[in-house]
Amino acid sequence: MAATHYQNPVIQGFSPDPSVCVVGDDFYLVNSTFSYFPGIPIFHSRDMVHWLQIGNVLSRSSQVNLTGNNIAAGIFAPTIRYHQGTFYVICTNIGHEGNFVVSAQDPAGPWSDPVFITEADGIDPSLFFAPDGRIYYTGTHDRATGAAYPGDNDIYLAELDPATWQIKGPKHPVWHGALRGSAWAEGPHLYYRHGYYYLMIAEGGTYHHHAITIARSKNITGPYTGNPDNPILTHRHLGQDYPVANVGHGDLVASPNGSWYLVCLASRKVAGRVNLGRETFIANVSWADDWPVINPGVGRLSTTGTIDLPPAPVQQPTATIVFDQPLDPRLLFLRNPVPANYQYPGDHTVRLTPTTVDLTAPASPTFIGVRQRSMTMLFRVEFSTLPATANQVGITVFQTDQYYIKFFVTTEAGQSSLKVIQAAGGEETTISSWPVHTAIRTLCFRQNGQTLSCGYRNTTDPTYHWLDIAVDTRSLSTEIAGGFTGCVNAVFAVGPDKTPIVLRSLSTDAPAVN
Repeated sequence: MAATHYQNPVIQGFSPDPSVCVVGDDFYLVNSTFSYFPGIPIFHSRDMVHWLQIGNVLSRSSQVNLTGNNIAAGIFAPTIRYHQGTFYVICTNIGHEGNFVVSAQDPAGPWSDPVFITEADGIDPSLFFAPDGRIYYTGTHDRATGAAYPGDNDIYLAELDPATWQIKGPKHPVWHGALRGSAWAEGPHLYYRHGYYYLMIAEGGTYHHHAITIARSKNITGPYTGNPDNPILTHRHLGQDYPVANVGHGDLVASPNGSWYLVCLASRKVAGRVNLGRETFIANVSWADDWPVINPGVGRLSTTGTIDLPPAPVQQPTATIVFDQPLDPRLLFLRNPVPANYQYPGDHTVRLTPTTVDLTAPASPTFIGVRQRSMTMLFRVEFSTLPATANQVGITVFQTDQYYIKFFVTTEAGQSSLKVIQAAGGEETTISSWPVHTAIRTLCFRQNGQTLSCGYRNTTDPTYHWLDIAVDTRSLSTEIAGGFTGCVNAVFAVGPDKTPIVLRSLSTDAPAVN
């Protein structure tokens, strides 16, 4: 059989908590989005390597409330499953109403409005359609008794009523993890194989000590016995300098040919730091003594390898995004966007109305972004013309509302200038400022490792002008900034002047320019 070569990560840029299902020859995968809108990107592949985003599960504000959330709240750990002609995604909205389920006949959408499971406490829900026709919920919550430290959680299981999607009957505590003294047993998924129910979870938190462990039982409610080889995957033992870190939170899937695979999250380090967040990686799975073995003979994630499926490349979208309707599914807004601030006249552009909501506010600024996928990239934004205004109109590398870099045009005392500001710990520092005497059309960032350059073009000269500055981006790493996301490259417009700004296009991972 033909094999498909892969290079990890198979989905680059902030794409944590992957969950996958298979329908015939088609694989579908979803990720967490936290406080970005739209929520839960959905990808399609036929070879587990070449993935194309076909939409977003939570594409309407009626489906997801992100109001007032900090960046690390919102949409946690979705699970996707397929059953009898219907796709289901179950997820947590931290900050608003908790655990919910949505459904669709077509994975590209539209997806239903959520049904909130009122008695389902905790986070990280998963669905399991049992062989006897029953539907089960698994999740994680605080242990009712006996918790020895913060994060000493229980994984619990409960049956769901298929008519209402509400819990019926008792909640069964089934496991609290394999690793002694390890916190945050979470991300549970149930599987059935060869007479065993398997419960796979994440442990150890979301950073260096993250790990995947597994237990099994002949009865769905337990008792569950841990794999004596736990953890079945972690990079915690490889040291702080290993270039792929934070490995955990995975999902297993069997292909139509009988081969098994794992998708999980991990982080690439550049100069010892993680800026891009947690990304989606893949590994092969074999079975020994009815236990899964991840990348047998290797025991860790591989940078490259092969998958036992025939290659099925997909046509990737262009690097340049214009603003036709429906919007490109890669575009991101901070929290629920205010529709009046984005007007789409049908000429491939969007008219951005500035707002006084800035990047630090727990609200929705005028902001359109894309995930940063590489630490060697060019991000470019083209306007019709940037008017002379007291507003800040520009671009940002955004990690959290406390840690970002922004490069923008503004006018003070009649003089237009370009400014670079870096925020760390919520405090903004002006790195530099340059007067400009011509109208600006294009702004861009060029990233090379942990160094960021800033450039622009004016309306009369096609040449890029690179400012004599190199900004250190290590402050945008999760080691310093914290949080659960990764860097997003975005355009923003902040200020009291409500004159619309015409945005023509943005390009991500565009070819380098001189």
